[in-house]
Amino acid sequence: MNVAALFPQEQAGQALASYEAFINGLFACVDHSLCQYLEGQKAVFAQEGGGYKNVLYPDLELACDQCANHLYSRLPQSDAKKDNATARDDALPADLADLFAGLMDAQETTTGGAEPQSLDLEETIAYLMTRGGLSDVDADAMPLYGLMAERGFGPFTIFALACALLSATQTSYASVFQVVNQNGNLSVPTVESAARVYYGQNFSITRAYREMSTALEQLRPILPMQIRPELPFSTALSPDKRLVDFLFGTNPLRPDETYQRFMASMDLSVTQYPFLANQQVLDAINISYEDGGRIFALSGDEGAGRKFTLAHFCAQKNACCVTLNCVKLFLYDFSFVERALWSLTRECILTGAVCALSEISYREDEKDKFFGYMDLAFEKLLEYNITIFALSKEKLPMREITTLDYAQLELPTPSNAERQSVWQYYGQSYKLGPDVSLEEVSTKFLFTPGKIKSALHQARSLSAMAKEILISRASLFKACNMQMSHELTQKATRIEANFGWDDIVMSPDQRVALENACNQLTYRKTVYDDWNYTKKYPYGRGLSVLLFGAPGTGKSMCAQVIAHEMNLELYRVDLSKVVDKYVGETEKSISMIFREAKKCNVVLFFDECDTLFAKRSDDGGANQSSNNNKTALLLQEVEAYDGVSVLATNYKHNIDPAFFRRMKFIVEFQFPDVQTRKILWNATIPQNTPLAEDVDVDFLASRFEFVGGNIKNCILNAAFLAAADATAEGEVHMRHYLQAIKYEFVKTGKVFTRADFEPYAHMVL
Repeated sequence: MNVAALFPQEQAGQALASYEAFINGLFACVDHSLCQYLEGQKAVFAQEGGGYKNVLYPDLELACDQCANHLYSRLPQSDAKKDNATARDDALPADLADLFAGLMDAQETTTGGAEPQSLDLEETIAYLMTRGGLSDVDADAMPLYGLMAERGFGPFTIFALACALLSATQTSYASVFQVVNQNGNLSVPTVESAARVYYGQNFSITRAYREMSTALEQLRPILPMQIRPELPFSTALSPDKRLVDFLFGTNPLRPDETYQRFMASMDLSVTQYPFLANQQVLDAINISYEDGGRIFALSGDEGAGRKFTLAHFCAQKNACCVTLNCVKLFLYDFSFVERALWSLTRECILTGAVCALSEISYREDEKDKFFGYMDLAFEKLLEYNITIFALSKEKLPMREITTLDYAQLELPTPSNAERQSVWQYYGQSYKLGPDVSLEEVSTKFLFTPGKIKSALHQARSLSAMAKEILISRASLFKACNMQMSHELTQKATRIEANFGWDDIVMSPDQRVALENACNQLTYRKTVYDDWNYTKKYPYGRGLSVLLFGAPGTGKSMCAQVIAHEMNLELYRVDLSKVVDKYVGETEKSISMIFREAKKCNVVLFFDECDTLFAKRSDDGGANQSSNNNKTALLLQEVEAYDGVSVLATNYKHNIDPAFFRRMKFIVEFQFPDVQTRKILWNATIPQNTPLAEDVDVDFLASRFEFVGGNIKNCILNAAFLAAADATAEGEVHMRHYLQAIKYEFVKTGKVFTRADFEPYAHMVL
């Protein structure tokens, strides 16, 4: 029957009343076609054309009646023959209701072998799609229409999907499709059985092959199908819970529950904040996207704004985003990962989402497997023109991962002006104290926008715990130092810098040299920015200090003084965690230390630096070549580091000579003379120490040639000896200091005699 004549033009231009009306129209087409197909089978079996299959005849009648009843139930009234029916939003449109009612009435009056009234499915489905597109609700509120229109489904593909949805949402159709398939174990439609119902008596493999093949390809990315290569059209069409939830559920954007450990919908609410840094990266992404680019490798430090940039891109394209945790998923075997990637692809197809591959990290021994899975993800997603963002901290070796076209971009550390803008923008929401200078923190800390936001939030918490109404400078600086990278803390140890200029004893020349060194950091902005020295000195603007001298002369203490006076955090590099037996690992650790230290502008302290900064040689050995590489890398990193690096060694002659040129300051810590030792004794003994009258500091300083470290040990040990001595009457006596000095001689292996302690030898020997 040509149904075009039954659809007046003015009705064809009207929108459907609801999503339910659209769904019921598709289901009515399936019901009528099933009735028509089953009636035809009944006629064949009634004439004994079915042979031994005539046992299905009673089931055919039941199935046919069931489809007819379902069709009647979708008409504006329960009995299509009744008049004055009240229209419902979820009922069929009046013109379609009249059409189906007329067809069913005509079918009931057919007798003998007369043909049932036929329906032109292609025109009817096209009619429904036209009116669905005119509906007042958008595609999000009509997900089935939006999906079919977006994917360009043809009439047969729409019909086959409607069959599958009907069997998935109404369990009573299981028996119907068992009859249609003539298989009691197959209760869902297949591609072939849907085609037999669609074409009816006109079905033939040659006629339907193209449509069935097209439907198989179009439905493959949204239906979980197991296609048998030898019998592709016997593939069952059975929607899973995720697809049904998307089409009819209350939370259609929730990802597949089966893979919820790996997939999530990204929160795009961050787009309420403006772009304050690296706007050029988003502009570059948009340009590449307009040119057809669909794979973007976006790298940047923690808080650099990788997801922030992606969220703004999605907002501009009116799209959502599905994220995949690669480090979790790629631990599994290939078959599981392949199924998960199929589900990810379907999520993006259903929701029109951009895909973000996040948490991209791997061990060197798993690199090939990890890269293989990433390449597989790129291929599956790009097959359906899905935009892909690979988000990583470090720049990915994309040429090793895929041969597909890609655009690789990096979110650099914001410039000083951008950082200041970010501090000022987010600082508006906080009550800052009068001693807080946002210009100071923006210059001192090379933070990403995310870390700036986090630092302000933590500063408010610290101030609240300190019962401060306003955020103080101390709280803000402490919060900034808390942003230190976890990677750096694995290779270096934070040292409390409690010593200032008044706590250290040194010669006037040493003090002047170190004060000049600190001034280079204090007045760096004036010289490099205000006086434009950056143009002539674009490289090596950091402060590097080499301290050398005998053990215990105050080198480590001096590093604390520099950090304390500059109000910077001090991190001592743990050489045992840096030096690695595997080739290349030491160099990676060194690069990481300087890279992470740069972000928080900390003082890096390399104690016993001759271990790493050894002289290079050309003896040709493999180990020596590796040592040469480490030394060369350290030379480059120290010179390129914009912060403060302090190197200390007891053996200056072991240091590679190239370091001396690259050091801004070299300070020698000489063995203290008598006057200096006296100052050390007096300065190191705490003022609250209860000294006995017999303590002779002049004798201790002149007789025993100790460096500051030895003197410190003697003073501390003497205090404990006095505390444990019941006869000392709560005071530290000369005998306690002499006994402590004796222990220090024994510890250092130095030979001593009675004459060394005269005239106080009787106190210890």
